[in-house]
Amino acid sequence: MNYKIASICFALVLFAQAGFDLRCLAATQGELSVPKPTLTIPPMVDEQSVSSFIPSDTAPGVGLAVNVIYPAKPRYPEGAPVLVMVPGGNRPDGLEFTMHSAQQGFCEVRFAFPGGGKGALTSGGIYDSRGLQSQKALHDVILFASGKLADNEGKFIKDLVPCKIADAPIGIVGWSNGGNIALVTLAKYASDLSSKVSWIVFYESPIGELYQPAVLGGANDVFPNRHYRLGSGATGKALVDWRKLHYLTYGLKEPGEHKKQGESEIPGIVFFDENHNGAWDESFEYALSYCYDLGFEKQIYAPDVTRAMIRLKVPINGWLKLANLKEADAFFRQRDGSLYIRDVCEKYPNLLICIFGSLVDHWQRQPDHPHVASLYNAFLANKAHFVRLNPDPHYLAELAGMRIANFANNAPGSPIDASQIDDYLEGEGIIPDYAFMEAACAELADRKKTGNLGGNIEATLFKYSNGASSSGSASESAEPKK
Repeated sequence: MNYKIASICFALVLFAQAGFDLRCLAATQGELSVPKPTLTIPPMVDEQSVSSFIPSDTAPGVGLAVNVIYPAKPRYPEGAPVLVMVPGGNRPDGLEFTMHSAQQGFCEVRFAFPGGGKGALTSGGIYDSRGLQSQKALHDVILFASGKLADNEGKFIKDLVPCKIADAPIGIVGWSNGGNIALVTLAKYASDLSSKVSWIVFYESPIGELYQPAVLGGANDVFPNRHYRLGSGATGKALVDWRKLHYLTYGLKEPGEHKKQGESEIPGIVFFDENHNGAWDESFEYALSYCYDLGFEKQIYAPDVTRAMIRLKVPINGWLKLANLKEADAFFRQRDGSLYIRDVCEKYPNLLICIFGSLVDHWQRQPDHPHVASLYNAFLANKAHFVRLNPDPHYLAELAGMRIANFANNAPGSPIDASQIDDYLEGEGIIPDYAFMEAACAELADRKKTGNLGGNIEATLFKYSNGASSSGSASESAEPKK
């Protein structure tokens, strides 16, 4: 990730202190990001946690490893709301990441998928690349977080943490790729979970077969896929001109990358052969990313890509190292969250949704942010009960001690002009991304509690301080704002 020059950084700090609108300045800087020292870090108190194992058919023996970070002061007088953090990436361990939601009075449940974890805190079972076993594991974690499943010692979540737990449906955070398995799991286990989950927040989630993996261009790519038609992704069908696709039997796109994740290095490169010479020149020819499944020694490309290779009769030497269309369809049908949005909207008729998107995405490279626009539009089209793009600025302003003009202000449930997507996204270099997510969780939890599902609000629905700032102390109880 590139950095801005020092003079811009210094200017941003001065602007932040003066309360100017940082979004305007950030937007002018294109894809460049702001160094972390310029960020305003909301004041924090020490975080405490407790770990345990919960029983699950997916993790024979020890069970699933879970860790609960609890707040010094619950968000509400009746207790702390609970959320499940569903980790991004493709790895099985979600125990080493937190978005610090305890700073906003939440109990944050982290976990490791089967086979994931570290040392003594490792889940039983075998990781299946977020397939059926991982989905059942997430189902069990949600039951634990909602107080319906005890740990291996017969203790429920309210018995494990010293703070009071709110008796209310929980929330889910789909961090990046975690949004895919969250949607799949909610849809498949709706009969168990529909009364236990009330809201979900997505962190720039790549939901759609061309976004996970990043077929249109990801953070590890030198440049984005130039064959994608800008603007088409917002319609729900990203259009790509595949006519220059070529397959190179030997070679690796990212040597060592799959090995680092405990996966096999499968030779072969699918790329756009711009000069028709049959060789991959990575300086100007875009190569596609693929998925991997344990025990299945083939590269798995998105069904759209696989269909294009078949249609164009790309020479592939008998598909020995590539999944065929039936195999690719089966893999993505299990894992692509976009296929389950309609079910989630129908089976969770009261679900509240917030989608976070920033000017410089953490993973996707296309400037029109197709994954953000398509996800938001999909929820609108399927008549989600409540959906908004980025949290209400009052929550961000209160959390960061800044003016609301520094943040996006999008009305819930309103159509967006995808050709002007930057106007709806959060600027860079203002506050950390996890703080945006904290605000989104706080807003949805407050809206659910108060029943306020209208448009933009004039102030946060609950006044809360974690005790680290001058506005309150850790011993205070949270009070609703009038």
